[in-house]
Amino acid sequence: MVLLLDSFRNFAKYLAVFLTAVIITSLFWNLTQFLSFRDASYTEDYDYIVYLDAAKTVIVKNGVTGRIAFTGWNFSQIMSYLLRDDGLKIFIKKADYNISSNILWKNLKGVKIISDGARLNLNGNHLIIRGDFWENSQHNSIEGLTVINGSIILENSFMTSIQSCTFMDAEEGIVLLNTNSWTECTKIEDCYFENIRRSIVFKTPSGNGTSSYANTEIKRCYFKLVRENSVGIHVEPFSDFNEGLIQNVRIWMGEASEFSQTGILVEGSMLNTVIQNVIFESFARSPQNVYGIALGPNCDPPLFGQGLVFCGNLTSGIHNPNGKWLYGSGGSFKLENITISLGLNNVYGKFQEVGSVPYLYLALGSLNVKVKVEGNFSEEEIVYVRFKFKFIDGSFSKQLEISFNETGTLWLSQDDWLDIWPSRTIISSLVVDAKTTASASSATVTVSVYGQYT
Repeated sequence: MVLLLDSFRNFAKYLAVFLTAVIITSLFWNLTQFLSFRDASYTEDYDYIVYLDAAKTVIVKNGVTGRIAFTGWNFSQIMSYLLRDDGLKIFIKKADYNISSNILWKNLKGVKIISDGARLNLNGNHLIIRGDFWENSQHNSIEGLTVINGSIILENSFMTSIQSCTFMDAEEGIVLLNTNSWTECTKIEDCYFENIRRSIVFKTPSGNGTSSYANTEIKRCYFKLVRENSVGIHVEPFSDFNEGLIQNVRIWMGEASEFSQTGILVEGSMLNTVIQNVIFESFARSPQNVYGIALGPNCDPPLFGQGLVFCGNLTSGIHNPNGKWLYGSGGSFKLENITISLGLNNVYGKFQEVGSVPYLYLALGSLNVKVKVEGNFSEEEIVYVRFKFKFIDGSFSKQLEISFNETGTLWLSQDDWLDIWPSRTIISSLVVDAKTTASASSATVTVSVYGQYT
């Protein structure tokens, strides 16, 4: 009986020691987790927190319960497993992660991946945000990652945001791709690209994809072109980066290689996309095919805004071998010998709209107009040429009418314009038409306009 009692006491003692150890270990573990993630928790609540332990095991912590959800060795598989629900917020803690395969977000909305500087070595793989259609992939975002030897692909997605990311040592950095519908309203902000052959690429559409990458904004991004045949921003043929913005961007080139580097290569369309406060800086001593902007034979050039700067030695700031028309603030234009249809029997003929650019609204700041009337006048024939301003809202000014009873050339004076010049609006074009009092006429009317866009 005494022996049995002693055995029970010893068991109770060991049990107490064991339970005490479990409690202390649990408290220590929870304290460690709190100290490790107290900053992240204060910043934002996350559904999952991903990090590496000392043994390089990938740990996934549930941000709601505070408990470890699961662990593993394959970061790609773990992320693919997590990315299954809309509205997820995932924090990836700063560390070096090795990626063995593509990571796919498919048909997700409102997913956020945020990091304090995690380095993802993609080993030539990709992080892909894909929608079967643009409506299936919306409002996703990536922030604070360093992407090495790989790219982020945005495919058939709407309003994707990439912020404060670094891209290094890869063939391509950010790729926009249309395979079924379009990829529009993308924001790329506060990113840095170094030693990327093509940093941002607007791909030629494939499959059932449209050409549209409209309203994409690239702001406060910086590009260091290192290798030969590298491009900062590439708009491929048949792709439309229209109605967008490139602002507060700097592109360094010509330092490591002095051959075949281009800041912005336009082979598709950048119609109505504004380039503003963009600096192209070359360190090349003897540059060969080093261009700030290069325009392809079938491209639509962008609008050149204020603050476009070319520094250092470049082969050319803007390489325009095909003579594409360039538009922008302060740009000049010359339109000569425009034939104006002559209406008969005192009825004006078809009007010509002069100075307007299809799909663009460039305000006209100054005009010099020459009118030439040639041919033979019949007896008592009078030719009238009428001018009106068309304003940006589609309305028109009063008319200015000039008459000719013989052939001649007339330059319109400043006094001629005063009666129809607007007091406070924006002139988008000059509308010209003509008529004759005769029922038949051999007279011809041509107009030449020289001006400047504001």
